[in-house]
Amino acid sequence: MSIGIAMSGGGARGIAHIGVLHALNENGIYPDHVSGSSAGSIIAALYCYGYTPKEILELSHKKAFLKIFKIGFLNKGLTDLTYLRDFLKSHIDFNGLNQPKIKLHVCVSNINSGRFEIISDGNFIEPLLASCALPLLFKPVIINGNIYVDGGLLNNLPVEPLLTLCEKILGSSVSPHEERMELKGMRNIGSRCLQLAIWNTVRPRLKLCNVALEIEKSYPFSMFDLKKSDELFAIGYETTMDRMSEIKSKLNR
Repeated sequence: MSIGIAMSGGGARGIAHIGVLHALNENGIYPDHVSGSSAGSIIAALYCYGYTPKEILELSHKKAFLKIFKIGFLNKGLTDLTYLRDFLKSHIDFNGLNQPKIKLHVCVSNINSGRFEIISDGNFIEPLLASCALPLLFKPVIINGNIYVDGGLLNNLPVEPLLTLCEKILGSSVSPHEERMELKGMRNIGSRCLQLAIWNTVRPRLKLCNVALEIEKSYPFSMFDLKKSDELFAIGYETTMDRMSEIKSKLNR
């Protein structure tokens, strides 16, 4: 039986996916296909290229990882994703020729066509950069003349490649949508609008999963809380373990 897992974006909250993978592996559940958007695509890539969840957690403590989403400004414009590019080349594919050991699917948003795209082969460095290029914070990525930005903008839980390839699908979401009563200032209102728009790309896709894991305890964390990786890992792990009986039951039907 082939199993796939789709992992949402959410900045640092995506580290909770590592805990999800660790809990699954501890219980003998190993996905054959892994798809991801934004931060979820980075965790997916590291896992598919052969790192164990514990090894990914160890990487998250290193200075090179802590800098990958560092915001700086180039010529008073948007920041580049240079740190992320260097990290990916160092840890998964220096020459762009290596292919992952587990099938990887990376979601990107093509803002020329207005559609999301799934990249499942070839050189993954540029698609991974594009999948993490959050609009208004990071420069978009140009691939074959098209402009690409964060995959989560148009599809923050990319189950589509798994629907035809996998018999069972798990969805792991760290995309917050809790009710918020106090919203002060245009910046907070704008951020809330983006959050809700992204959540509405997740909600219908969770219904397509055999198991939908919403990592709700990750929601209070900031997108840039990279130094809280141990806490986020534990949250993902505990959430998954709490539902392990249900997960095994649904995967074995």
